[in-house]
Order: sequence, then C-alpha cells, then structure tokens
Amino acid sequence: MAKELNLDCYDVAIIGAGVVGCSTAFALNKRGISTINLDALPAAGYGSTSASSAIIRPMYSHWVSTAVAHESRCVWQNWRDFVGAARSNPVAEYRETGGLVLVRSGDLDRNQPMLEAMAKVGIKYEIVTAEQIARLFPGISLSSYGPPRSMTDEQFGLPTGGEISYGVYVKEAGYVSDPQLAARNLCDAAMSLGATFCFNTLVEGVTKDQDIFCLTTADRTIRATKLINASGPHSNKVNDLVGVQVPIETRPLRHEVTQLGREISHFEENAMVVLDTDAGVYQRPEGGAAMLIGTTDPDCDADEIVDPDSVNLSLSDKWTRQAIRAAQRFPEFQIPNQAKGTVGVYDVSTDWIPIYDSTDLKGYYVAIGTSGNQFKNTPLIGEIMAQILCAPDHDKSPASLKLESVDQIIDLGFFSRNREVQATRGVLA
Repeated sequence: MAKELNLDCYDVAIIGAGVVGCSTAFALNKRGISTINLDALPAAGYGSTSASSAIIRPMYSHWVSTAVAHESRCVWQNWRDFVGAARSNPVAEYRETGGLVLVRSGDLDRNQPMLEAMAKVGIKYEIVTAEQIARLFPGISLSSYGPPRSMTDEQFGLPTGGEISYGVYVKEAGYVSDPQLAARNLCDAAMSLGATFCFNTLVEGVTKDQDIFCLTTADRTIRATKLINASGPHSNKVNDLVGVQVPIETRPLRHEVTQLGREISHFEENAMVVLDTDAGVYQRPEGGAAMLIGTTDPDCDADEIVDPDSVNLSLSDKWTRQAIRAAQRFPEFQIPNQAKGTVGVYDVSTDWIPIYDSTDLKGYYVAIGTSGNQFKNTPLIGEIMAQILCAPDHDKSPASLKLESVDQIIDLGFFSRNREVQATRGVLA
C-alpha cells in the first residue's frame, strides 16, 4: 500500500534556511504572507552562513551596493530590536571597528568609483598617509607585494617594487560576532510571526500544477503559490530541479578562512577590518588580538569549483598561503603549526553581484549568487525579495526599495538576472 503523503499549502515555499532564506521568511511574514523554509541541514545557518567572515563595510565600487550595505549596517546596530528578541535571549553582535583599504602608490585613482559611491551615499571617509598607517600599526611593512603571486612562483613573498602610499579609512565598518546566531535570530523572529521551518528535509522534486508548486520530500508534499530558491551553493541544482536556467552563471566556490590566535600583536590596539588587495587578503579582528584572514581572490589563484554535496571541508595549503600573505604585511607575527579556521562553499555569480529576481517561470524567484559578501546585507535581503515578489511585473517595471537611514531609493533591477555583467571580481566586488 502506497504511503499517504501529507499535503500542506503556503503562500511561499523557500528552499534554504541560511541568512538569505531566513531574512526572506521574516520579511514576508511581516507582510502577512505565509512561508515554509525547507533545508537539508539540521538548523538555520548551518551552511555557507556559518563560514562567513561576517564583515560589514560599505566599500564598493557601485553606489547601490554601497547604499544597501550602509543601510544594513544601520540595522545591525539595532539588531536585537530588529529581530524582536527578548533581553535574555542571545543575539548576534555587531562590533564597529572601522575599516582600512590599503592603496598602492599610483592606484588611488583606481579607487575613485568606490570613493564616489561612498560620497553619494553620504559616508564619510578619510585618505590617510603611509606615515599615519605606520602609526596605526607599528611594524607594518608598506612594501608592495602586488599583484599577488601564486605559492608556486619562486618570487612568492617578495616585494614587487613600489609601496603602500595611502589608505582609505571608513569609521562605519566592522563585523558581526556570530553569523550562524544571526540566522537563528531571524529564524526565531520569522517563526514568532507564523513562519514554518523544516530542517533535515531535502527537496527531491518540484512540479507545477497550473499555478501551484508541488515540492516533494521523503515523506510529504508541500504546495505553494510561489517558490524561492535561496539554497546557496545548491542554487544550480535547485534550478535544474525546477527546470529553469538563469542567464547569469552561478557556481559553488570553495573558500577557506584562516584564523590566527592571540599572538597577533598588531590587533592589540587599533583593531579594524583591513582590505589589502595588494597582498591578496583581507583580515578582521576575532576577539582580543586574534584575527581572521580571507582571500580577495587575486587572478593568480585558480577558482576551486566544487560539488557542494561532496566538498572537502578540511583546511589545505590555502590556509598557509593566506597566513603568509598576511605576514608579508605584518612580518612580526609567527605562523602557528596548527591550522585553525573554517572552510565554506559560496554561491558566486559571474560578477560577484547577487541575483535577486523573478525568473521566466511565473511564480519562481531566485535569491542566489550571494557569495561571501552578502552576509552584511542580511537585514535587507528579505525586504528586497519581498518587494520583488509583491511587484505586479518586476521584469517590465522593476520594483524599488526606500532606504530610510541613507534616504535613497534603489532600483532593484540592479540585481536582475538579465543585467549587463558588471566589471567586478572577487569577494570585495
């Protein structure tokens, strides 16, 4: 006798329960739209979210990205109130440390789009000199190591000529202490409004019967009027399941984040986010004097495209490469023998800008290609998706979103699947 399937019906089904899926569920339920999130992992934020460096910064080359990031930072400052958490409940904490972009001699003009974008949004920044940088970080090497080289290059680790002559300092930057907790906060907030979450639940099939999507799992069928793909590095697999292709390519990219301990003296004072494309790394504090180091994806490093279901989550020589690149800039610290850090898989679009959009299949939406840089926009991703879902025809007349804190209105067509691919590369985008 065939097993009888349990039939449930919702306004919106969301595949994925990282910060993207949870933020979307929260925003939709605030509008009275019923949702169900389905995730193969055991809890909210267990996938790419948990491996995020969780840096919050407005340094982008396009003003829309800058505006969204800065508006999100204003929400992070009041995160507990935003998610409606009781004072006794733990919530993710935003720590504003400031951020510094290191600029090689002759490259200040290349940063002009970033400076213009921040100026348009109203973000104050300061151009600091090499002497000021040296006072901030005694012992720093201001030699140029860029363009970065591969570890197999016999010149790896040697200066390339030139020097770091400037820095762009932005006070309004920092990081979130626990990205997985942020996803749990959003999950709890959405559930308090009536949202449903199903974990350890793999979507095995998707069909559409007239205007209703039917999602099949191992033991039930879930019906929904609309469907959102927020599945992170599994986004292509979900698109294939639905039978929809998105014009802008996304791919699951393996990344490592290096963690170094409290022996890191340069973060004892003036701890801040440091973006160093010259050396090929970024870094941020990790409590006390410790720090996290990630890659800026320089051209010399081959992308590691993986199957998210069979990826190796052990640290590799990439850990060493990133530690050495950071040590080029701060030569006083010693690289420990024991590797410590995280490995994650990010869903990366061709131009590292996310795709928040409808699709050619009516009722099917995507929030994909979010890479490692969209965590900062967690508070607004749900609002963006809600505006798109509620628009009469987002393709013909793109939805917009008012950013209250920065007093800007953004055209959400910026995130379209049909956009012209932007000339951005790497997690810094």
